[in-house]
Amino acid sequence: MNCKAFFFMRRFLLMISVSVCFGLMQGCSTLENLDCPYVIDNPHVEIGQKYTYHKYAGAYLTVYNDSKKTIQNYTVSFMLYDSDGNVPFTGTNCVVAKCNAPIGPQQEETFIVNLDSFISFVPDEPFEMDFLYLREIVYADGSSWKDPFGMYAVREANE
Repeated sequence: MNCKAFFFMRRFLLMISVSVCFGLMQGCSTLENLDCPYVIDNPHVEIGQKYTYHKYAGAYLTVYNDSKKTIQNYTVSFMLYDSDGNVPFTGTNCVVAKCNAPIGPQQEETFIVNLDSFISFVPDEPFEMDFLYLREIVYADGSSWKDPFGMYAVREANE
């Protein structure tokens, strides 16, 4: 190997090493989030009109605040499928919704997501929820907890 090729290879390996180290350091910022600060209970979809919450369909989930801080708001994410596992409407089946209702420490609240704007027909049977998780929690003290990759997602919520 000539001297020019050696220095090129050395620089290349150095760049790769720096990139890997940078990536690992970025991942370390999520180490503080190893403990999941919530529990999701009874996720399901109901069809038909329900008070003023929805006219055709709504997704229901109960969120338990398993932290010592008061939740100010949170963002929930999930996917919807029909009973055959197909996307039930045009466009994306990923639903993202923000809830601004506070939840005290060791308290729970039921959140209803209106699905009327997603559907183009009234389903005969409820949709199935999958890959359900809280993307972000903002606490009353101004701090936040994030799960940008869905590490704590509930899979196949209706099974």
